[in-house]
Amino acid sequence: MFNIKFYNELGSVDFGGGGTEALWKVTKAEGLAFCGKTFVTAKYSGTDGQETCDVVVNPRTITLCGDVRIDSSSKNEIASCLAVFEQPGTLEINTNFGKRTIGAKCCDFYQGDRKGKYMLFTIQFICDDPYFEDAVRTEVYIYKKIPYLDGEFVFPGMFSERISRTNIRYAGNCKVEPVFFISVDEGRDGDNVLIIKNHTSGESLTLNYGAVMGECITIDVKKRKIYNQEGESLLQYLSDDSFFDGFHLCSGDNDIEVINRNSNTGITVSCCFANRYSEAVYV
Repeated sequence: MFNIKFYNELGSVDFGGGGTEALWKVTKAEGLAFCGKTFVTAKYSGTDGQETCDVVVNPRTITLCGDVRIDSSSKNEIASCLAVFEQPGTLEINTNFGKRTIGAKCCDFYQGDRKGKYMLFTIQFICDDPYFEDAVRTEVYIYKKIPYLDGEFVFPGMFSERISRTNIRYAGNCKVEPVFFISVDEGRDGDNVLIIKNHTSGESLTLNYGAVMGECITIDVKKRKIYNQEGESLLQYLSDDSFFDGFHLCSGDNDIEVINRNSNTGITVSCCFANRYSEAVYV
């Protein structure tokens, strides 16, 4: 099974593979493998070769070729699809092995020769972010309270346990910038310091903010935003020695710890991310 879907707030368009009943049938797909890179280099007099100073992955271009059915019953549907292509959206690549998605904008559409009830087409998408992501995001709790008082509880025993350090297994092959969700479950903060540290990479984020019970805080590393459930920006409470572009989950195990400097406040912290990949050939 092979299927590509492009969708946004205006609707969705399915591109089926051979043997499907899709209106749009793809016979060739390009741009799903590794992207090219741009190298910034320097050459020095009297020195052979060159020195690579920087490497940047280029934007991804995905090209789909195939044929679309042209008849009286498909006229309105094709018009609706062309309207969907006018707006940025998401490309979803779906096979028997799973789904991967990527943000995309339709940058070109070419109508080819007509052959009976079918017309050849070529459509091209540009992806500013060249990496694919899992269609389903992963959420892992890093800091939370686990109650042990239940029908089977007997003395001596612990009433509860607090977890503040967790290993997160990241399966992608490209670094990802996660989102952290913080909920204040009990107590009230005055001056508080909350530290999220990746011991594997040595990266950390420090938030100097006094939250109140019932408040929910989102730290979106990729979008460079910190806000509460009211949409109020809390970016000014990020410490001067914390930088969004310096916090990632790396491939493999990540030892993540949350340090809550206010013992009077009970919080829950989770880490949400989607595995990122440099290709969608084998999904």
